[in-house]
Amino acid sequence: MPTIKHTFNALAREAYASGARDLHLVPEQHPRYRGPDRTLVTLEDAALSAEDLDALARMQFGASGFEQLERSGVVQRQVRFDLTPDTHHPLRATLTRSAGGCSLSYRFLLSGGPLDLEALRVPAAVTPLLEAPTGLVVVAGPHESGKTTTLHALLGWINAQRAVHLCTVEDPLDLVIEPKQALVQQREVGVDVPDVAAGIAAAREQDADVIAVAALTSLDSLTATLHAAETGHLVLTQVHANSAQEALERIVEATPETMHALVRRSLSECLLGVCWQRLLPRQPRGRVAAYQLLLPDAALREAILSGAPLGEGGEGSVQLEGQLAALEAEGLVTAEDAAAARTASR
Repeated sequence: MPTIKHTFNALAREAYASGARDLHLVPEQHPRYRGPDRTLVTLEDAALSAEDLDALARMQFGASGFEQLERSGVVQRQVRFDLTPDTHHPLRATLTRSAGGCSLSYRFLLSGGPLDLEALRVPAAVTPLLEAPTGLVVVAGPHESGKTTTLHALLGWINAQRAVHLCTVEDPLDLVIEPKQALVQQREVGVDVPDVAAGIAAAREQDADVIAVAALTSLDSLTATLHAAETGHLVLTQVHANSAQEALERIVEATPETMHALVRRSLSECLLGVCWQRLLPRQPRGRVAAYQLLLPDAALREAILSGAPLGEGGEGSVQLEGQLAALEAEGLVTAEDAAAARTASR
């Protein structure tokens, strides 16, 4: 009789071979995966019982994961499945409860290290930001726009090019960074540190040069991130937003109104740039990102400080329209998909 580990590996391999983005396991229901076209596809294997999923969750998350589940209702970890007997593929696992039982979802992650900036088509004007000794770089985009992939590509460039102390704070840890030029420490919330702010504090106390904060999940994490960017660290973080300008507005609005002036001042002084992106269907298959790069000039910094409408940025800024036009001209996206992206970003 196959073990739950064997069953999980078989399900994950079948979904992966079909180009799945996510795999969902819910008690007493057939496993389903979300395909490249975002449709949910049913795997005709027998439905997994609540006991099966409890055993799988305890194997993958352990006692500490269940303790965090009881506190917060959701916990994430990086896990792996056996792609072949000798190779393993990373997944971002999310554990919650459904009808009293364990519910598990998995996001298939990149393997073999992050893609480089050129392969992702990230605007070249981002590179000088990564050479700065201090300041804030924001990676932004809507939900499931590839922000984490881009963030790790930026860190990959720093790791390859700069002999710095690079520390990350991630929830969960999506991709293990193999040290090259940099000294690398990666901290996972709930495993290595209790929260994001504690991870930032640990990095600062250990003489970090570069700090990557995977998500601003609380007021404490936001203020700690801005403080680190103001006090001699290059900080990279990501924000959910529908434009680069909205990303900055969301950072301000995430704080109490009494703090808005302070946060605006901090942003106006330490911001290096906002790299915003949206994913589009790539022809003939896959996905490709279109970017907006907002680089601050004196006018933008003044607008951030005063709360005035934010413009299109200074010299070197990249507008979404030009990116979409280039993708369309190269035949990488259809005219219909480019038009839909323009509409969604207004």
